[in-house]
Amino acid sequence: MFARAALAQGCALQFPVQSNTDSVHLLRAADIAEMSLGLTAPHANSGCVIARGPHVVGEGFFYGQGFKSAELQAVERAGEHAQGGTAYVNLEPADWLGDDSAISSLIQAGVSRVVVGIRHPFEHLQGRGITALRHAGLNVDVAGEDLVDSRGNIAVALKSCRVVNVPLLYKAAYKIPFSLFKYAMTLDGKIAASSGHAAWVSGELSRARVFRTRAQSDAVIVGGNTVRRDNPSLTTRNEEGHQPVRIVMSRGLDLPEKANLWDVSKTPTIVMTQEGSSKEFQKMLTARGVEVVEFEFLTPRRVVEYCYTRGFLQIIWECGGLLSAPAISSGVIHKVLAFIAPKIVGGVLAPTPVGELGMVQMTQALNLSEVEFEKVGPDMLVSGYLQPLPDLPFDHTYSGQTKGHLTFA
Repeated sequence: MFARAALAQGCALQFPVQSNTDSVHLLRAADIAEMSLGLTAPHANSGCVIARGPHVVGEGFFYGQGFKSAELQAVERAGEHAQGGTAYVNLEPADWLGDDSAISSLIQAGVSRVVVGIRHPFEHLQGRGITALRHAGLNVDVAGEDLVDSRGNIAVALKSCRVVNVPLLYKAAYKIPFSLFKYAMTLDGKIAASSGHAAWVSGELSRARVFRTRAQSDAVIVGGNTVRRDNPSLTTRNEEGHQPVRIVMSRGLDLPEKANLWDVSKTPTIVMTQEGSSKEFQKMLTARGVEVVEFEFLTPRRVVEYCYTRGFLQIIWECGGLLSAPAISSGVIHKVLAFIAPKIVGGVLAPTPVGELGMVQMTQALNLSEVEFEKVGPDMLVSGYLQPLPDLPFDHTYSGQTKGHLTFA
């Protein structure tokens, strides 16, 4: 933002020039960090590449809680070749709960330079890793701050570093988990026929895409209507991989006694309800291993705030219009994933993805940003953000001077 504004005023910025090698390796760090999506909460997705010029000598990514940091893995694989090399990390290394291996391993290995994709978005960690590395004598360059983007390559790598940790950025900015609202609808805007039958609106490839998104999420949320109508399992269909926690929101607990979600042998289920609702039904759920959480007043906002306290980074809403509307209205939905099938089903009373929002004019419509279109089999996936992407942390100090010192051409 600072650099763009300066250039618009006809100023030249004095930054170190980045090479294409920098962008290639930084992009690789972001790519391997993505391999652990859904597994690292409450930690970030971190990847590290150690290179000597164009040659990679070691790399690693953080698998999840209890595993070695990405930086330590990369150092171990590089061995003596790390000495004098450059480490590329998609996210600023951090000392997390006393584990400083992400920082100390780079220093002890003799790495001479570190290229950082983005600063850590959490205030208590932001800048600390970069400062520690610089104090140890390492040259540290931060994408978008210290590297000139003369050919646009670094911008591509920077965007990848940002996207792979979008949940972390939103969690830091809004103090709630990153929330996706996913639905599949026909070309005429229906998520089911008038009878309620909804299997299947989208195609097989679209459903596979949803399974992958679930596998990258910490929890999936539905309402009581979805449980009653569809009896979903809400798994990833991959017994060996990560399974999200299933969350059911129901104020009155008017739910069936038999449901796939009450089977917690493969993944947990949490039923969120209001205080005092159907104590007998709660006992039945608890006896089956289902966790019940009561709220004084059950709302989407209270649910995501609770998910925040549980350390969830990303949750996906797969609910119908009665629940999606208040979730959107309360501002807890950040991104929309809409699968549009080339089908027409009709029906005045057929359900639609979003219920009443109280809008009476088209000028009141909510606009998505960063909109993308992707063909998935016969379907079209339209995605975009309802809540703006948080700004990246930016440091205006560099070597004791103002970062981005301006000179007029």
